[in-house]
Order: sequence, then C-alpha cells, then structure tokens
Amino acid sequence: MVTRSRHVYRDRWISVRADDCVTASGVEVKPFYVLEYPDWVHVVAVDRYDHILLVRQYRHGLGEVSLELPGGMMDRMDVDPVAAGMRELLEETGYGGQEARLVSSLSPNPATHDNRLHLVLATAVDAVQPASPEITENLEIERVPVGATLRLVADGAIINASHVGLLLLGLSSAGHLTF
Repeated sequence: MVTRSRHVYRDRWISVRADDCVTASGVEVKPFYVLEYPDWVHVVAVDRYDHILLVRQYRHGLGEVSLELPGGMMDRMDVDPVAAGMRELLEETGYGGQEARLVSSLSPNPATHDNRLHLVLATAVDAVQPASPEITENLEIERVPVGATLRLVADGAIINASHVGLLLLGLSSAGHLTF
C-alpha cells in the first residue's frame, strides 16, 4: 500500500516518483523510487528479401555503440503503438510498408518502471524515402539476413537485452523461429 507519493524530479524524458509503501506483511519501504517514462515502441522490420533492419548508434549510458531495433519513445499524443512504430521506422531507416501489427506489449522492468514496451512486426518493408532521424541521433542502418541476425544475438553482438528478447519474439511471430 502506498502511504505517500511525491515527484522528486521531472523533465521531458523521465519523472522520478518517491513512494512510501507498506508491504502486505507490514514492512515499511520508504522511499521506493519509480521511474515514470513514456511508453516505448520497437519494430522488428523484415524486408522482402528476409533481411532485418537494425540501427547502430552510440548509447551514452553505457558509453558504447549498440546494434538495435529501430524505435524509441512514443509521443504523448500517440495512442496506436503500430502507427508510432511505423513512424519511428520511417524516421530512423527510411523504410515503410503497409503490413504491420502489434506483437506484444510488455513491461521493460516491472520493479521500477511504470511504462510499457510495445513490439511491432512490420513485414515486406521497402525503402521509401531517405532516413530522417532526430538531430540528436546519429544512426547507421544495417540490413542483416535473418540467419545472420540470430548469429548476432547468439554471439552477443546485440547487447540491449530487451532488444534480444523482442527480436526473438518478432522473428517467432513472423514464422522465422520456432520455440
């Protein structure tokens, strides 16, 4: 049970909430910090030649370049994860298409995060325009055959743990992988 809640930090990227809680067994936990983020959306995009679209970009938190799925934070006015995912895919890679669906909506970390992470599968995507990433993004687009993508996962070349899981879910949903 939450007995008190207050925001200790807020900006456009994150809000940190401090909750004072009492567990079911009567133990007080205070403060318990909750990270409030907008929902995130990522896309497993497969082109007509069974290549996966990935983006390589510098990630400041780790201080390394990371190979990842296209996507990012949903805008506050977004209500449809599929539309948001396809917008992110188009912005970051220049690829688009009409065949897209929501595969799953998960929690990135239910212990401390209050947001959802939506996975969109887009198939038969094509290059339709030049990529137009945000000014803060410096992205390299990589088209990788499905089999080679799975080797990248197995070899640890894709280091974002949530993207590894999302990629496997997306490839399974697309019929490229059986569990």
